[in-house]
Amino acid sequence: MITTEQKTELEDILDALGENLSINEAQHEAAVRSYKAVGNWLTNDESKLSPYNPVISPQGSFIIGTIIQTIDPDGDMDLDIVCELNGKRQNWTQKDVKEIVGEQLIKHKKYESILDEEGRRCWTLKYRENGSPNERYHMDILPAINTNGHSVILEKAYSNLKDQNIEDLVLSITDNERLPEYEISTDPSEWLQSNPFGYAKWFMTIADDIKGRRTKMFSLNESVNPTPKYQKDRLPLQRAVQLLKRHRDIMFKDYNDDDKKEKPISCIITTLAAKAYDGEDNITDALLSIVYNMGNHIEEKYDYDLNRYVKWVSNPVNETENFADRWTLPGSKREAFFNDWLEQLKVDFGIFQSPFNRINLSESLKKSFGNEPVTKTFSDVGNRMRSLTEAGNNHVDRKAGVVGSAVAGLTNVVKVSAHNFHGND
Repeated sequence: MITTEQKTELEDILDALGENLSINEAQHEAAVRSYKAVGNWLTNDESKLSPYNPVISPQGSFIIGTIIQTIDPDGDMDLDIVCELNGKRQNWTQKDVKEIVGEQLIKHKKYESILDEEGRRCWTLKYRENGSPNERYHMDILPAINTNGHSVILEKAYSNLKDQNIEDLVLSITDNERLPEYEISTDPSEWLQSNPFGYAKWFMTIADDIKGRRTKMFSLNESVNPTPKYQKDRLPLQRAVQLLKRHRDIMFKDYNDDDKKEKPISCIITTLAAKAYDGEDNITDALLSIVYNMGNHIEEKYDYDLNRYVKWVSNPVNETENFADRWTLPGSKREAFFNDWLEQLKVDFGIFQSPFNRINLSESLKKSFGNEPVTKTFSDVGNRMRSLTEAGNNHVDRKAGVVGSAVAGLTNVVKVSAHNFHGND
């Protein structure tokens, strides 16, 4: 059984590791600058989108605080944004909406030069600013239509996580794999529905509910508007998701390129982690609870198109959407790879439940999360412990040989002040 002192030290290490896996402030600010620039270009008065009152907002891991560094030195960070049009021409199809956003991007010389091939739902800009690792990322821009007075609704939603109905945040999006609807349907209510902001609200409502108490320590408002604010500290669920995604990346890093594409996707990891999270007030317990319970939230539902039962990971804000829909594709390895990863998690995280020393803990964590961030983490924690010791704020268990901070868990999470929502800056 792990001792109290060891658990305190482990908590410090896991939190510091999560911090080292997060994007740094320089990377964050570079992404925000690009986000603002793209937003200004798409929403300016001369834009082809201007008659439809476009609103640009970030989505995904960037706003729920779970974005991590890539393990590939030449890899990209992911930055997902929504280009939301408040209305359209009556005869416009999904294809028309998608193309007008693409046309506006192409009108900008820089964006034309870094625009990737058209994706299924998004346009992608691939940034390689001055060869700097801090400015290497791709930006997925999701064209969307709303008919709900969406910006006003969002302001209320982010100001109070509990009061606003998630269903009100639904958007209609384009999907060029859904033929022939993509080229012929002009009614947005018939299009694929997405709810990125509702999902963010769902996730943060869970993350911020620790042992039945609202912490208000992480502001979704600050994560979104007017531009995402850099936030260093994380809640236990946020840290857990970061560590799970990194473990996934390490486990599959030596797979061939085709198999890498079939590793567990982040939206499944994040969704199952949130469903399995039980309000634990520390990262260690949160991780263990998630690892041993997330598989219980994979359902089986009857797929009438396939005429059989399939594994189903429901989008929590759209139960008709199956995040695991590609598990059913012919020859898919996705389900098997997810199960392999889940079993490996149980093996690798077993050390969190047993007595350890710093050496075997370090070696175990390096296998799971990579040599460089773990080495830096132990250095950071060691330096912090020495500083606390010198200040007389540490305790020492001489029998276990453990030095840990006197305060653990959520005490290093700072409250952030709220401000009003603005879709554009």
